[in-house]
Amino acid sequence: MNPLVSVVIPVYNVEPYLYECVTSVVEQTYTNIEIILVDDGSTDNSGMLCDEFALSDSRICVFHKKNGGLSDARNYGIRQSHGSLISFIDSDDYVSSDYIMHLYQALVKGKTDIATTSICIFHDGESPKEYKRNAATFHVYDACDALEDMLYMRHLEPNAFPKIYKKELFGTIQYPVGKLYEDIATTTRLIDKVGKIAYLDEKDYYYRIRPNSIQTASFNPKKLDLLDQLSVVKSIVQTKYPDAIGAYYSKEQSALFNLCMNIPQNSVGQVQEIRGTLWKLICKNRKRVLLDKNARVDARIASVLSYFWLFCM
Repeated sequence: MNPLVSVVIPVYNVEPYLYECVTSVVEQTYTNIEIILVDDGSTDNSGMLCDEFALSDSRICVFHKKNGGLSDARNYGIRQSHGSLISFIDSDDYVSSDYIMHLYQALVKGKTDIATTSICIFHDGESPKEYKRNAATFHVYDACDALEDMLYMRHLEPNAFPKIYKKELFGTIQYPVGKLYEDIATTTRLIDKVGKIAYLDEKDYYYRIRPNSIQTASFNPKKLDLLDQLSVVKSIVQTKYPDAIGAYYSKEQSALFNLCMNIPQNSVGQVQEIRGTLWKLICKNRKRVLLDKNARVDARIASVLSYFWLFCM
């Protein structure tokens, strides 16, 4: 029999999306799964819906806890899981019926402890784009190539999804509680620990962009958590994978630019000071990024615009 896969789904105020998410997991072609719904202190009817789901399928386990954020819910789900393999799905997203099967097959074929697939991004209220191809690309990256690919934002995603992991990896690694953008540093640490990752280019994970998501929400200083998480990534890359440092600076430049542009030009006080600090960091990186032929277009644009400080500030 195939090993038990624990699918951890943190749930917080996602009543309109929860049915689609959970149903997509229930209908997996890989059937030896347990579905762990972690109700992270929802104030809508999400918790009640979770309990109703548990009555309909014995594989569904529900846990209600005080709100602690996404990382805390994931860590809690890991502790409650029984599978030797684990996968995470955000409760406002959903997956194809072959999602877990494809991940498991990639894990076995790649002879590694982490496997990943691709995501299909769509905006709330719209339908995902359908992708058709004869065969999906399969590749096994070593740690350095994986981090370079992820930081250049080519194929590998920094998110906890769309991946499958051997649960034992989380014996010493947890998601940082209370932080935004918690995935990128944790994914880097996991790839570093394993040494390689298998990639199957099947767009099995449907990632929904909502109007009130972290990416689309207006700026608040908490978003600077991204820079804290990137500092963890930088330390690992500089120390162990120096060949990927160019990819790191490209990622950092994109992140700095996105944060900076998220702050209105007419901001005052501390927020305007933050904007100025971000722009100075962009200026510090610009030459390095412009000389990197592999840098992303948005990182290059940020670097060019940094020469026009007065115009952009």
